[in-house]
Amino acid sequence: MAITIRFSDYALETNETLIQRIQFVYSPLNELFRSLHVLLNPRHHGTNIDWVIEIQDKLTEEFYENLHYFQLFYELGVSPILLCNFRYHMTTIEEEIQNLKEFLVNYPTIRLIEYLERIIDDRENAFIPTLAKGLEWKDFSLNENDQLLKDLKRNATSVYRRLFSFIDWYRKSIFDDTWKEKSIEQKLLIEIQKQSSFLREKGFIEMFNHLQIDRIHWKKDALSIIKPFDQEIHLKDSDSIMLLPSYFIWPHLFVESFNQGIAITYDIMEQPSYYNSTPEGLVTIFKALSDSVRLQIMNYVLEKPCTTQSLAQILLMTDSSVSRHLQILKDAKLLKARKVKKFVLYEPTELVTQLMPNFYRFFRN
Repeated sequence: MAITIRFSDYALETNETLIQRIQFVYSPLNELFRSLHVLLNPRHHGTNIDWVIEIQDKLTEEFYENLHYFQLFYELGVSPILLCNFRYHMTTIEEEIQNLKEFLVNYPTIRLIEYLERIIDDRENAFIPTLAKGLEWKDFSLNENDQLLKDLKRNATSVYRRLFSFIDWYRKSIFDDTWKEKSIEQKLLIEIQKQSSFLREKGFIEMFNHLQIDRIHWKKDALSIIKPFDQEIHLKDSDSIMLLPSYFIWPHLFVESFNQGIAITYDIMEQPSYYNSTPEGLVTIFKALSDSVRLQIMNYVLEKPCTTQSLAQILLMTDSSVSRHLQILKDAKLLKARKVKKFVLYEPTELVTQLMPNFYRFFRN
């Protein structure tokens, strides 16, 4: 059983027309809502149970009241509505929240209510059929309180005010510290960079087969996402596939439709790879990192792939000096090179963050 995503004849013409469907989304606000889902059902999220235990003493009675009051927003996924249907490109959670405030003011309340009513209906029918209840959603606690819908019908402005007050308290008391301590920003950006590079180098089909090998496959001109129920989605030529990596989502994988395509939120931690080395190999790595110029190079190529010449201009050094530093980093397997037309671009491997997950955060500080 699976969600089958079908494409138009035009989209299937070439790899390039398929690639045009893809957009990667970096969204701290999505992570905030996903973390609320974890707090709603911590038994389903064993990889984050240590975090739940750590913050429990900080959570108030009022927080839990709001957590359950708003749970329709995140109990079975996070609606693209809460991400403004991907209308804007934002880089900070402050921008996302401000845009959501403005978006909800202009978004018809009746449409939001209809969406929430569909969630209530779907969760008892297609979305959580018998098999799904016994597997992915076993013991899942569903919200039986319709007070949120009643309040939206009566006074949506008051509901939105309460929502943003709730988000503000949770951010300041819990989420902002979690975001920094767990280096979630770095993890998301590395994942987006990694998959974007894979998409460019290997193509649409291989990228999806690589993304989560046990859950997403290309099968007979369609994208197949393994779920304990069947569903078919047909994408129009103008539709996009928004890919949202998430730190908090495991063990789930969500597919949500919106008016311009679908959003797929997937786990970035499901299949970690580890570097095996000898003591001599580790010495090579740490020697490569024991130079301020090479640390600067690691920082620059993280932001975007660079040529020897561009790095030389940035660092005010000769091409030959930069080339020597690049070779040391390559020999330590900290950098990789790829050729694009007549240019050779250097970019980081995952090695340094496998050894030191907080490397870039501490370096920048």
